[in-house]
Amino acid sequence: MSDNSIDLDELRREIDAIDDRLHDLLLQRADLAQRLSAVKTAGNAMRPAREAAILRRLVTRHRGPLPAQVVGRVWREIISSLTRQQAPMSIALYATYAMTEHFDVARAHFGAARIDMHDSPVQALRAIAESGGQVIGVLPVPASEENAWWPLLASTDAGRPRVVARLPFLRDGTHPVEAVVVAPFSPGESGDDASYLIVVTVAGREISRGRLNDRLSAAGIHGQCLDSRLRGGDTLHLFEIDGPLDDHDPRLQALIAAHGDEIAQAIPAGGYARPVDVAGR
Repeated sequence: MSDNSIDLDELRREIDAIDDRLHDLLLQRADLAQRLSAVKTAGNAMRPAREAAILRRLVTRHRGPLPAQVVGRVWREIISSLTRQQAPMSIALYATYAMTEHFDVARAHFGAARIDMHDSPVQALRAIAESGGQVIGVLPVPASEENAWWPLLASTDAGRPRVVARLPFLRDGTHPVEAVVVAPFSPGESGDDASYLIVVTVAGREISRGRLNDRLSAAGIHGQCLDSRLRGGDTLHLFEIDGPLDDHDPRLQALIAAHGDEIAQAIPAGGYARPVDVAGR
């Protein structure tokens, strides 16, 4: 047997040993996730902010020739699989264009979860709202379409659907479309986040986007207006806000208190952990 053959056999044994250790660690991680689920207080199995923080940490510490996107795909499959073990979960997908591309983005993020196609955003959001947290939506990015669906998020119900993630989270240029994940719970905070806010102006009061932006900035809410739509006699404005924002944020109360003659409601519509660029890593 040649020295080359001996070297190859030795390297293969090393690879087999590493595979065994990886498998053992994977089994250990699954066991810990199951134990965590058993002691965790009641709530949703999916934790978008926590998932984003895990992937950010792995990308930051990543090195070597293996692309970071590959590591991300492996961990996304692990996370999605263990989340489904904690609670049943399926995906309600709606897209008016590039349906295949949106399907691919959803599949890449949620792994082997069942994906059901819906003909309208109303159908998808109804499936989410009525599922008790077992159906998660994937829809086009708000304000990216002529017939925008985001006004459907203008509700104040505690269990209303809202944006909880933006896809793809790890970006290497392979996916031509973007989407958002919609679920009936808050996204949480990952440490680097953006939020959506729907501002409803008082019926009959005309107010420019610039003036609205000034009102928000004065209240400490910084962002930009993405879109405006009429709903009945009201005008709804969609803002993308820097940082997290929830129903109990005191800045919203201050905004309404100071400008209630112009602004009828300020409704948080969820948010997302800012995606990470892994191209070239």
